[in-house]
Amino acid sequence: MKFWEGAVISLTAFLGGVILAYIHVFFIHSLVFKPALKGGSTLYPQFKLMPFVSAEQLTTLFFLTVVPYTVSTIVPAWRAATIDPDTAMRHTGE
Repeated sequence: MKFWEGAVISLTAFLGGVILAYIHVFFIHSLVFKPALKGGSTLYPQFKLMPFVSAEQLTTLFFLTVVPYTVSTIVPAWRAATIDPDTAMRHTGE
């Protein structure tokens, strides 16, 4: 059950982040990051970003974000499930 909880949380965060980033870059024209990337100069020519997202980029982001979070929720749950309940109750956190 902990696996599914972690998977749903991380997948929701991943998809929400990808969608919000796409909207921010391609529909709002990077209002937050454009001044930092261009600097204070106004001599730069106008440029428009063309919407393009590759499956390779999404796969890399997925494996760098969702998989570590899911694994980090599975390992403690698995360890808690395999330990003897009597030992777990007597352990004082030393």
